Amino acid sequence: MGLKSQKPEISASTVHPVRGSLLRGAGSARALATCLLILVAGCVPDGLEDFDFQGLQPPPPPDELTGDALVGTASGGGLDVELYAARGGAHLGYVRLGLRVARSGEAVRDARIVISATPEAGPASGVALPVENPATAADADGFFRGAAFLLTPDTTARDFTIRASVETLDGASGEVTFAVEARNDLWMQKDGDLLVSWIDPLRPVVGNNLFTVAALRWTGSAFVPADGLGADLYPYMDMGGGDGHSTPHSAPEALGDGRYSWDVDFIMSGGWEMTVTLTPPGESDATARFVGYTVYDQ
Repeated sequence: MGLKSQKPEISASTVHPVRGSLLRGAGSARALATCLLILVAGCVPDGLEDFDFQGLQPPPPPDELTGDALVGTASGGGLDVELYAARGGAHLGYVRLGLRVARSGEAVRDARIVISATPEAGPASGVALPVENPATAADADGFFRGAAFLLTPDTTARDFTIRASVETLDGASGEVTFAVEARNDLWMQKDGDLLVSWIDPLRPVVGNNLFTVAALRWTGSAFVPADGLGADLYPYMDMGGGDGHSTPHSAPEALGDGRYSWDVDFIMSGGWEMTVTLTPPGESDATARFVGYTVYDQ
C-alpha cells in the first residue's frame, strides 16, 4: 500500500528517536535491512510493481540553474566589477549575489562594498529594497558575497537596478550600476500583499536541512518584515498515482526580520514541494507553495 497524500500526524520528535534507536540498537545488518524494506515498501504507490522511485521524479535542473551566473559587468573609478547571481541568475525573491572586483587587471581581495536595489517598474518603482552587504574580504572564489530581495507587488514587473559602491583598503573607490531582469520562478511566492521568499537551503540534500523563508508585506510604499505570524510547514513528495509522503521536520522558529525556519530531514532525493502557511493575527491564512525544486543525494 502507498502512503497517501494526507498530512501525517507525526513530528520530528516522534520520528527521529525511533529511527535513531533502530540504527543504534538493531545489532545486525538483518534488522537494518528489514527496517529499510518496510520503509521502501510503504512508499510504493498503488499499482506499481517495480520500485522505480527515480523514474517517478523530475530530472534535476541543469547546472546553469544552480550555480553562479554572470549578470553584468560595469566600471567606475578605475575599478572593474562583475555581478553574479546564484541559482543561475537573478530571480524574484531573495537573491544571493557575488561581486568580483579588479583594478588594472588585478583581483581586489579586500574592499568595503555597499549595495542597493530598486524596482524600475510597477507600483514599487524606485522603492529601496532590503539588501545584505558583503563582508570586507572576498571568499576563496574571489567573490564578495551579499544578497538582495528583488521584490515587486506585480510579478510581471521584473526590471531592477542594483548599485554597488566599492572602496578598496588603499583608498580607490568607484560606483557601478547594473540593469537586472529577474525571472519569475518558484523562489518567491505571493499571496495577497504578503511575499514569501525561500532563503535556505541554497541546495537541498538528503538528510537534515535548515529551511528558512522570509515574509515581507507590501504596504503600498515599502516592503516590511512580517513578524508575529503563525507558521506551519508541509513538505511533500508526489510519488505518482495519487500517492505521496511527507518527511520529518521540527516546529517553526521565528528568527525576526520576517524570517521563519524549520529543521527538515529529507528522507529521499528527487522532486519535492514545500507548502508554507502563514497566519497573521486576526487575518486569514496566506499560503506559499514552492513546487519544482530538487533534493540531491549529496
